[in-house]
Amino acid sequence: MKNSQKLGGINKLQQNCNHEDLVLQEQISQEIKDEIIQILRKSEENISVQDSIIALKSESFIESHKAIIKLRRTLSNFEQAELVAQENELIPLLFHVIEYGSTNLIKIEAAQIISILAGGRSEITRIIMENGILQLSLSALDSNQSELVMLIITILGKLAGETVKYRDLILQVCSMEKIISKMECKYKSTYIWCLANLSIGRPSPKFDKIKPAFEIFANVILEEFNQQNLKMINDAIWALGYMIDGEPNRIAALIESGVVPQLINLLPMGNFVSILRIFECIFYGTEDQIKYLLECGFIAHIRMIVDPKSREKSGDMIQTFAATETLFKVLSNQNFLISLFRSLSYDNSNLRGDALEVIGNAIQHGTNEDVNQLVKNGLIQYILKMFEIANEKEIAPNHLKKGLEILIKILRKGEIKLKDNKSNQFFILFMQLDGVNIIQKLLSYKQDEVAKYALIFKQEFAI
Repeated sequence: MKNSQKLGGINKLQQNCNHEDLVLQEQISQEIKDEIIQILRKSEENISVQDSIIALKSESFIESHKAIIKLRRTLSNFEQAELVAQENELIPLLFHVIEYGSTNLIKIEAAQIISILAGGRSEITRIIMENGILQLSLSALDSNQSELVMLIITILGKLAGETVKYRDLILQVCSMEKIISKMECKYKSTYIWCLANLSIGRPSPKFDKIKPAFEIFANVILEEFNQQNLKMINDAIWALGYMIDGEPNRIAALIESGVVPQLINLLPMGNFVSILRIFECIFYGTEDQIKYLLECGFIAHIRMIVDPKSREKSGDMIQTFAATETLFKVLSNQNFLISLFRSLSYDNSNLRGDALEVIGNAIQHGTNEDVNQLVKNGLIQYILKMFEIANEKEIAPNHLKKGLEILIKILRKGEIKLKDNKSNQFFILFMQLDGVNIIQKLLSYKQDEVAKYALIFKQEFAI
């Protein structure tokens, strides 16, 4: 099964590479240059694979150039490219042209054909791998012809995305450092895409093999966001999600890179699912790492997404099944829930307010089973703890009021089927946690609104 990200912009590759300029730079006579340029300018003509093989085997300089240009045009029709698997001679011959071709033009044309084929059926990619693309890549990556190197990077990226077996074989032969060393600004998005395909998939590559790309991805994410670099940023996000993989040390490196606040800002614009997967990994980290994510504004953004009042603004992010499923996994993660509840006692008032809104929405719109899950993870205990510390530290009155509202709704949910407090498991837990004395103290709270809600609580549950 393929695990690759799609490569953006490669279908415009021919426009990016000015072949006529390449011809003019060649050390050949002006007469031959003019003839090749005329071939390039002619209307598109097709050629059969067999005829192109015959021409490439000939010693004719012009005929071999003409054949490979026509073949590249023919194979741009992908249905024609699928037939190549039946011609076992072609791919080894194209490899020979890439390595020993008489001009940069013919090498690049041959590499473009291999790039087209590398995105094809598994049978074709198998032939490419078996005929020595990795050894060819090592020598081609030493070329000073940037277009040729970029095409080799494209081929490797496509093959890495085909199977994890190919990915690991590529990483054994072509190091990340080698690929990164060849990176040029004008082809940066292609390099990032290739590095991403070399970093993703299950099982994950050994981290030491892909670690050099970690900082590259982080720097891409930190770039100023625009529609031109959106695809590249999303590729980097996708790769980082696989790279950190819930490992505390890697999560620490992610935090130290400074990308977490940027990832939160990119939630409405970037790859929502991939960003959530990174955050899901962080929730398997340490308590301090999770706390850092929350304090960077994660809860505020999630609040906007799950709040029905703002759903219209955020709906585009959760329209797909994958997005909804990933969001549910994150929000039901036990470590996330416990950290969310703990934040009720933090000094960060804004974080506490956002957490209360998220919890309030979950209680209001969740099923009885959802509420039961929240209670099992300590929600009643953490709300009561917030009430207890209200006399020791400054807790906003509206936060205490919101906490009382949530607690009332939880206990009401416990009564829906039971009709009495004696069998209400939520109420029994409330009593066991000394909830009566804690609510009693709020009856004399300095803020009237808090005391009023405490009285409503007392009267409704007869405590």
